[in-house]
Amino acid sequence: MSVKVSSLFLSVLLSAGVLFNAQAQELTKAEVESIIDEYVSTHPEIIVKALKKLEEQETQKALDHRKQLVEQFRHDRSIPSLGSPKAKHYIIEFYDYNCGYCKVMEPLFEKAINDFDVQIVYVNIPVVKEESKQLAIIGQAVFNLAPHKYFKFHQHFMQPGLVDTSLKAVQDLVKSLDIKWNDVVTQMKNMQPQKQIGRYIDESMKLKIAGTPYLLIDGEEYRGAITSYDTLTELLKD
Repeated sequence: MSVKVSSLFLSVLLSAGVLFNAQAQELTKAEVESIIDEYVSTHPEIIVKALKKLEEQETQKALDHRKQLVEQFRHDRSIPSLGSPKAKHYIIEFYDYNCGYCKVMEPLFEKAINDFDVQIVYVNIPVVKEESKQLAIIGQAVFNLAPHKYFKFHQHFMQPGLVDTSLKAVQDLVKSLDIKWNDVVTQMKNMQPQKQIGRYIDESMKLKIAGTPYLLIDGEEYRGAITSYDTLTELLKD
């Protein structure tokens, strides 16, 4: 029996009055497990109660982490965003430049920025294709170097349809933004954008994100795309 499960059953037994805390502290691990096994065999309903309690604990832990993450991401200036961290509403999008559904939502978000008091935070997690990783790293490097020019880079790769993502095409785009390619290379040699993208991926795993898009909107999570502006409007209503 794992320590976590054993502790959970023990807490249930204590709450049920089967054991008293002082008594439990004097018992050996083997004695506690023996009491648990005997009680469970005669009261199988305790398993359901224990599992429910475990589920509640895990759910609360996930909610607490999500709340903490939202606060961090909304105020983190190293992550691309539009709107103020003090905005009434927020959308945190985990996306991939090669995600077709993410591209569908892009014009909806651009319209929402004008219609609502909302902040949109763009968290790049390259999961769709192998080439997504290189594009995400370069995009982060561009943002690090010139935040005010980044969204031209972002909008280029988030336009509908197939976009040339070859290294030459990316280099040409960066140069058209009046950003020196050598500066981007220096960023990547220093591993700064790689570390940032790695952090986003780590956080996505904690949120159990299986693919893009994944959205956090005013405290609620949405797995999958929002395909109509009416739907987004309903979610952002005061």
